[in-house]
Amino acid sequence: MSHSISNKGLKLVSSTVGIMVILIIWHFAAASFNPLILPSPGETWQALKEISRSGQLIANLLITLRRTLLGYSAAIFSGLLLAVFLNASRFWRYLFRPIITIIQVIPPVIWLVLAVIWFGIADDITPIFLIFIVTLPVIFLNIYTGLEGIDLRLIEMATVYRVSKKQIILNIYLPSLVNQLVSAVSIGLAIAWKAAIFAEFLGSSAGIGFALSMANSNLETEELFGWTLVLIGLMLIFEYLLIRPLQQYATRWRQND
Repeated sequence: MSHSISNKGLKLVSSTVGIMVILIIWHFAAASFNPLILPSPGETWQALKEISRSGQLIANLLITLRRTLLGYSAAIFSGLLLAVFLNASRFWRYLFRPIITIIQVIPPVIWLVLAVIWFGIADDITPIFLIFIVTLPVIFLNIYTGLEGIDLRLIEMATVYRVSKKQIILNIYLPSLVNQLVSAVSIGLAIAWKAAIFAEFLGSSAGIGFALSMANSNLETEELFGWTLVLIGLMLIFEYLLIRPLQQYATRWRQND
């Protein structure tokens, strides 16, 4: 127990020192450049406080989070259903598998251009569509790979002994899929968040990505850095409060199964 606490303390101290080193380097580097090129940490903090006081921070944050949640949830639901469906049918697997590959290899910028042409830039649908279309292959492939790795002999044996479908799902499918599900959620979330910012930057009239675009167009570099800090903070929150606890829970669940 004490060893675990000491490790956590060491990680916290190391992370704090690392952040301080970055801030010090940033401070001295900014002294050598015009604020238009590289604002100082203090100037960036002031810009961030102005963004917060004006109400832009909460308003744009909620818009981006809503879009990310909608597009990402749709991708998880569709990817799970599609993986289960194609795993159960050889015909549909041969038919749809190349389509998923094509969707995956098309660059996000092309999907964004098409979304702007199809839906315009003023609605939620453009960023939601991009989030969905770039995260769907990741979700599908992770879950589909897990389904392919399940030992069919276990399912056949369970069927022979008339084990209920609920028990088959809980005792055969879930233990085999838990790693792939966690991987799909963690990787997919990072991709969804980046896709949301990218779509808003070029194809939306609201959200954090749009705010970044406006700061860039107006040469307000300190605001650009401020919004970047917001994005970094949000990704750290996702990582340490959602992804890592989920991974740890999945690991404990597998060990106790």
